[in-house]
Formats: sequence, C-alpha cells, structure tokens
Amino acid sequence: MTSCLYTGWVRHRRHHPRVHDFRYRLVLAYLDLDALDPVDRTVRPFSVNRWNLWSFFDRDHVDGRPGATAGKVRRLLANHGIRLDGGSIRLLTQCRVLGYVFNPISLYYCHDADGGLAAVVVEVSNTFGERHLYLLDGRNNASTGATARFRAVKAMHVSPFLGMDCVYDFRLAPPGDRLSVGIVQHEEGRRVLDAQLRGRRAPLTTRTLAAAMLRYPLVTLKTIAAIHVEAARLYLKGIPFRRHPGET
Repeated sequence: MTSCLYTGWVRHRRHHPRVHDFRYRLVLAYLDLDALDPVDRTVRPFSVNRWNLWSFFDRDHVDGRPGATAGKVRRLLANHGIRLDGGSIRLLTQCRVLGYVFNPISLYYCHDADGGLAAVVVEVSNTFGERHLYLLDGRNNASTGATARFRAVKAMHVSPFLGMDCVYDFRLAPPGDRLSVGIVQHEEGRRVLDAQLRGRRAPLTTRTLAAAMLRYPLVTLKTIAAIHVEAARLYLKGIPFRRHPGET
C-alpha cells in the first residue's frame, strides 16, 4: 500500500514588517488517489466519501463537486499538455476528522509512467471559501530523486496581512521516509514569509491511524483555530490589515 501518514510539524516565520513565528504539530495523509479502495476496506477508522472518524471526500478538493479527484487532476494536467500515461497521483492533505476539515494547502504529486515528477498541483484554500490551483510543471527537473524547485505568482488572496503583489518559491523534496516542504513568499521583491512542513512517514493502518488520532485529536479544528489566533497576534503587533481585493 503506497498511501501513508506523515506526522510532524508546520512552521511559519514572518520577517517583515515585524518578526512573527509559530510552529504547530500535525498529522497528514499521503494518499495514492488511484488506490483508495484498499485503504477504505482495511483501515477501520478511515472511509472514502462517507462519514468516519477520519474520512476523505472528493468534494473537499479541486472544484468542490463529487467525482474522482484523480480524474479531475488528470484533466487539468492534460489541458496544459501534461500527460501521465498511467503514472500515479498522490495527495498530501488533511482528511476530515469527525466530519470537519480545513486545508490551507494540499499538494498533488503527479508522476509519469517512469516515476518522474511530471507536475505538482498546489491547492490553496482561504477562509473566504475560495480555492485556487497552482500548476507547477515538473518536466524540466533533472532527475526523479531531486528536490524540485518552482516559482508561482500569487493569484488568490489568502492572508489579510499580505498583499497580492507576491510570488511563491517552492522547494519540494520527494516524499519518502521523511517529508520536507518549503515555501518562501516574496512581496514586492522582499522576502516576507517562510513556511516549512516536516514529517516522518508511518504506514496507514488501523493501529497507526488510531494512535495518530489519540496523539493529535481534533487536528483539523486546531488548524482553523490557529489561523485565527495567529491573525489576532499579527493584528496586535500592528501588521497592516489588507482587505480582500473583491471587497468594495
């Protein structure tokens, strides 16, 4: 079974105009989207498209509608001239815990038939109910085992403490025994934010998932709560507040 868990932590460090740093522990699922049925059958606390203690729903991703997520991602790639020719799509994300999830970011690692990284799709959601997919073309990466580096122009409002004139630099190591994701955000040419995600791999079984749920209870509620707590801390530090560009 290629699906697994990653337990670890996420850290954000803001550099400008005030230093602001936080770190939270979490557990993530790394799901082979073409092989969800065996996980659904064998991992008792986990279900696909139905309620359970932990559950994955297709409508939590891409366009928010029912339908296989893997097929939607493949159509997105094909529309940009990227074909996997039987390669895998593996999704790094949080699953619903007791029916609730909010994912600030999910990553789709899309591999071609030879195992090379053809693309990464970065799915970003904000607290305004919006979602945007950044397609990062991996076909120019030198080798299948290399850390991939990408740049993308910011296309969706996320934080009320950062403007839209930003670019993201991604540094993505191939998920293995360890998980390493790094994102640096530049605003108007200045480095303003670093985000790091680190984790250790564990098999996705009934036992390991039950242990993770005991260690990280209500982790998805913790995610949305932490977003608001850190926003309040930024406000109290005097960081300028930016309205959503769509507000009049």
